[in-house]
Amino acid sequence: MRLAKFIGKKQTIRFPEGEVEIERLDDTARVFVPQHLLVERMNAEFWSSRWAPIYEILYRDRCPFEIRPLGDFIPEKVTRFGQEVPGITYGQVGERVYPPKGTKIVRRNGNVILKLPDGTKVAGVAYLQVRNLKRTGIDIFESPPEKRYIAEGSRNDPIRSRLMPGDLLLIRSGVGSLGRCTVVPNQIGLANVSQHISRIVLDGLAPEWVALFLQSRYGAAQMERWLAGVSGQVEIDFAEIRALLLPIPDEETQKAVACEYWRMAEYHEKAMQARARGDDIMAQEISLIAVGMLEVLLFQVERLVEGYTKTVLPLMPEDAPEKLRNFLEDEYRRIGELHQELEQTRPSEEDDRVEPRLLGIPTQRYEPVVREAERILRLVDSLRGEVVAAR
Repeated sequence: MRLAKFIGKKQTIRFPEGEVEIERLDDTARVFVPQHLLVERMNAEFWSSRWAPIYEILYRDRCPFEIRPLGDFIPEKVTRFGQEVPGITYGQVGERVYPPKGTKIVRRNGNVILKLPDGTKVAGVAYLQVRNLKRTGIDIFESPPEKRYIAEGSRNDPIRSRLMPGDLLLIRSGVGSLGRCTVVPNQIGLANVSQHISRIVLDGLAPEWVALFLQSRYGAAQMERWLAGVSGQVEIDFAEIRALLLPIPDEETQKAVACEYWRMAEYHEKAMQARARGDDIMAQEISLIAVGMLEVLLFQVERLVEGYTKTVLPLMPEDAPEKLRNFLEDEYRRIGELHQELEQTRPSEEDDRVEPRLLGIPTQRYEPVVREAERILRLVDSLRGEVVAAR
């Protein structure tokens, strides 16, 4: 059925919880919610017609994929580091215990060793907080040096939230931060998370697809809806995370999306390597390439969900010659700069007329960025044949 059908002045909207009716008046609207649905939420914003376009796409035949809740792919328990732990959890709650003042950080063969003031040596565990999760990946350098690592086995390093490659990380609380997510890379080493980050293990679904979908307008809007009308602490709990609806593409499409996700993440990692060298200017330049690639990839994900395309174009043609690669990097950097400029010129949330952004991700694509994404994809598609012919 269609999501919205007009009966006089009333609009029937299908939500995951059930159908409600909206009666439009001159400047307002009345929401008619069946009593049995009010156990979910009683505020009108949660049932607003503003969410209709999102669920219209997900529920109509226009989306070519099966729609299932994320919870279907989160196991209740998994065995990790020799212990049985929850499939979804967050970091240790309460006091944060960092190494004592005077601790030296030593890196050996990719491992981090903490040399304590008394001469004791312990393994260092990267401690990821909200500020360390960027849209393109993990940035440990956002924390001051004395707060980047904790001692293995210490209070803030419980096994239940210790990270492994392929884990999905989702910021679960905080105005202007909630919703940012990333996939843990292979080179993570020992790492753990704070209480404001959910660590999610997925079974049967590519975490890269989930990370991108949640950052699309279809994922972001669902999280924003859970926050609608909430006062005080902004937070999304495990039940709400499990209830998020996702289209489930075929395995081939998931693999194609994952491949491009890590292609983008390679540039994020290069930016982190520049930060490690102390070259913040170079890091910023490379980070903008990653942001541009992410925006183009998100555009492709939304087009897949909307049924406008069935394939994922590579962000870089395979075996592209150096000149072409450099050219495309400049193009993605321009898109990253454009996105950054639009973010910085958003109306100030200190203005009472502007609603604060609850999420740490955009809920809509910027039109100038969308146009650039379309242009660069046409360019990449046309160049693929030329690269093949030149081999």
